Amino acid sequence: MIGQKISHYRIDAELGRGGMGVVYRAHDERLRRDVALKLLSDRFSNRGEQRERILAEARAASALNHPGITTIYEVGEDGDNLFLVMELVAGKTLRELAQVCSTDARSVARLGHDVAEALSAAHAHGIVHGDIKPENIVVTASERVKLLDFGIAKQAAEDAVTQTRSAPNPDNSSSTISGTLAYMSPEQLRGQPLDARADLFALGVALYEMAAGHRPFPGPTATAVMAQILREDPVPLPPEVPPGLARIVNKLLQKDPAARYQSARETQAELNNLLRELEIGGTPPVIAGKRAVAVLPFALLTPNAEDEYLSVALADAVINHLTASGELLVRPTSAVARYAKQSVDPQIAARELNVQIVIQGSIQKVGQRLRVHVQAWNAADGATLLSTKHDSEMADLFGLQDKIADALARALGAKPAAPAAPESAGPPTKNPMAYELFLRASERLPRLNRWDTRTAIEMLENAVQLDVRFAEAWSRLAEACLLMAIGFEPTPQWIRRADQAARRALKLDPASADAHCTCGRILWSPAKGFQHGPALRALDRARRLNPGGFAALSWRGIILEHVGLHEESKADFTAALATNPDDPLLLESMGTLLLYTGDYEAAVEYHNRALSVAPAHLFTNLFFPGPFVYAGQLDRAEERIRAGEKVAPHDQFLAAWEALLWAKRGENRKAEQAAQRCLRDKRILTYTHHTWHYAAAAYTVLGKPDQAVALLRKASASGLPNYPVFRDDPHLQPLYNRPQFLRLMADLKRTWERYKREFGKGN
Repeated sequence: MIGQKISHYRIDAELGRGGMGVVYRAHDERLRRDVALKLLSDRFSNRGEQRERILAEARAASALNHPGITTIYEVGEDGDNLFLVMELVAGKTLRELAQVCSTDARSVARLGHDVAEALSAAHAHGIVHGDIKPENIVVTASERVKLLDFGIAKQAAEDAVTQTRSAPNPDNSSSTISGTLAYMSPEQLRGQPLDARADLFALGVALYEMAAGHRPFPGPTATAVMAQILREDPVPLPPEVPPGLARIVNKLLQKDPAARYQSARETQAELNNLLRELEIGGTPPVIAGKRAVAVLPFALLTPNAEDEYLSVALADAVINHLTASGELLVRPTSAVARYAKQSVDPQIAARELNVQIVIQGSIQKVGQRLRVHVQAWNAADGATLLSTKHDSEMADLFGLQDKIADALARALGAKPAAPAAPESAGPPTKNPMAYELFLRASERLPRLNRWDTRTAIEMLENAVQLDVRFAEAWSRLAEACLLMAIGFEPTPQWIRRADQAARRALKLDPASADAHCTCGRILWSPAKGFQHGPALRALDRARRLNPGGFAALSWRGIILEHVGLHEESKADFTAALATNPDDPLLLESMGTLLLYTGDYEAAVEYHNRALSVAPAHLFTNLFFPGPFVYAGQLDRAEERIRAGEKVAPHDQFLAAWEALLWAKRGENRKAEQAAQRCLRDKRILTYTHHTWHYAAAAYTVLGKPDQAVALLRKASASGLPNYPVFRDDPHLQPLYNRPQFLRLMADLKRTWERYKREFGKGN
């Protein structure tokens, strides 16, 4: 077939053969792109009824659009030939990977999570794969999972069962058929109708095989394998497999579909939780014994576009109240906002958010009167911990949220929120319209986009015009302006506006934890010269006023990381991740911290987790090349740089990584060009000091110590006075015979010791 054409596809090379037919690399002469073309064997294409079923199922699968599923471009017929044209995927199958490297528990969990995510997308469209096995799972160079053969795999699996049963000597059926049978569910082998749970059984077999190095049903022949799947328990997993992973795999391998996970989404959530546990490595003492709680957006039973803000806004208010005591790990609003406007099973939400308690509410609005029904569930057994109704006028929304939060706190055994001072008692504003604008703005901010942030700022500005003494609105306005400065428009005006609003909030309410937190973040910004000490003091005040505050803890960890207090930073990150395990900035920050401490493999895991949560997250895409550069895995580092360029084209930070990459490869001219490119941008962003650090590393490798020391001095004066990082960076070792570098290090060491005395462990 090489050189021949099917329709407008020129066949260039054979890629592989299987039970369904032959796969070729082909060139689409119309769209001028390379594709994978699967030419089905006569056994399938010449049977009228089966041919029609394959065409129908493949056409249905072609509608799937998910990064973990190979896209089907065309399902076609060319004379007697039946063919499928698919996305050409470069990578290795799980089978090939297993032959060249061992797989640890974290890798197994991550791969399983990604497969479950792709299956969830397919099952949502009513499409079952039917032949999940290592040969149909490809891992790309960027470590992305791709599932092959949707729409046709089920036919191949059914054919394998039929052939085995009808073979004259079934014990000698081909290895291809035996391999397919090894991953089939009991109901599939019995010829019963399939649903999504059959794919989950097959996923369980694949995960078992990755974890143990052998199959759970290792019969020597096809009929022996079938008998084991139908009637016998799997071979016990080796003792070194973590109990959490073993529990998930064993549940997937249950004979009765009703005893397995009931959806791929459920499986994905369980594997995600396992990843979190494996990363944290046990429960830190600071969070031991605390229950994790999620307050889902309230359901609006009387749909009206004007009232939709109440769904997230009331939940946000309750979250803030429950957080104040520090006795509960309450998921922040940003973690639960995705459940707005959708019906969700509380058990599924509990698994996805990794919480013990789920709180749901419903809102019924008639005129200016509200009735809110709130329920708290124990995720372990589905028991109801609280079911209560509250009636209120719209004008008393503040009183309503207080009643709800106090009732929940009592039901969960936590202290009800109390005002920090007598003058703080009572509603934050007596102007109902100002409070409504505050709630509307609070609902928009978690969306994290420029348009909604600007709209929220306008609403908050109107709120403080209606009531100039509304401290919470001033504080939230400061937060919104800071978000604009950091996330969307890095101009001095937004920092100035944030600073003014935060100062106004603190003048009205000196005990505002949120305002102190925002002040700390403002002080630690390029516009304010990265004032580490004052920023940390402001964040510490915020933590004392609100022990459960997520933002203050997160940013305190980030600043501690920059000043070289790595042990203290890790403790803050760990505690913050217990509150919000899927925060991409925290995951990326932990990954960078692990890079600093030399644990490159763990750093990669955290960056991968951050990308799985937010593939386009700016900081993760900028920092991810680091572990590979430092580990000497330069090809993988270059792949991550190219991936980062798709998110942040022409970014100075990526040019610094590229300079260090080329310098380590000995391509000095390219390294010089990249270094010059990264220094051309004169803006001082929140991460420019990192750019200068890695450009300095590149210049050191290039044998240009004067340029390197000058850049390190700039980095340390602009937000990165990190003595341990500069001391331990292997690329900077040649500078230790340079007097100017030693003087810089002596200065940094004194600064570092001062920070240790004030902010170090035990202080």
